Amino acid sequence: MIVSCDVSRASYNYLKEYCLKNGIVDSEIWSASVLEAKLYHNYSDLLFVYFGIRIANKTKSNTAKIKHSLKMEKRILKDLIDNKFIKKTNNYKVFLYNPESKFISQRVIIHSVDDETYPNIEDTSPGQMSPWFRTHIYNTYHNGLEFWLAAAMGTDVLMDKDGYWEPITKYDDNRKNNSNYKVIRAKMIGRIPYANIVEYKLSDEYYNEPHLYCKFNIDEMPYEKIYYRSYGDPKKEIADWEFDETCTSSN
Repeated sequence: MIVSCDVSRASYNYLKEYCLKNGIVDSEIWSASVLEAKLYHNYSDLLFVYFGIRIANKTKSNTAKIKHSLKMEKRILKDLIDNKFIKKTNNYKVFLYNPESKFISQRVIIHSVDDETYPNIEDTSPGQMSPWFRTHIYNTYHNGLEFWLAAAMGTDVLMDKDGYWEPITKYDDNRKNNSNYKVIRAKMIGRIPYANIVEYKLSDEYYNEPHLYCKFNIDEMPYEKIYYRSYGDPKKEIADWEFDETCTSSN
């Protein structure tokens, strides 16, 4: 006899005793965690029948995603990085404090794979991302490329005396003149994973800059994460530093 349930230790003992009292000597009780493990490892066909989950397809999809990411990373590091520049030992401080200097171009064009408007610029609704736009490339990270968004305007962050901070969204925010707060110039950084970069080319007849064709599949954007860094000071050898996400005013 097999019983499937989510049980505590007391319930488990009760069920065992109940089985023995009713002449059921051989019993096996599956908790919710055991049942889930068995479904995934031994009864994957039932997962599809009752829940529509195909393990084989999911594994195949993840495998293809990883292979694409690794190939794209290898190609981009070869084509978009100025490898001659970074190999010169006297240049290491330059890209240490200006990470964007290691790229062949400081600006790139980001295209949605679904865009049909380029090179024309069409109006978008408030809060809607343009299907193609020009931005600054900032750095690499373990899973893709980083971009400095709205670099021309920059971003102001408001920080209180306890270190809690938030981006300033209103020009007339009265707290900017309050001595309990400090205004810090910041960079808004967007991360696009290699998995979301479908293809690229180094230039076209409109822009002599790299063009990246991306999936806008994360809240209709290509970014898996957007975060903030302060402005460093290369002359004083001060690198950009990342704002602590655990200290945002929303937490």
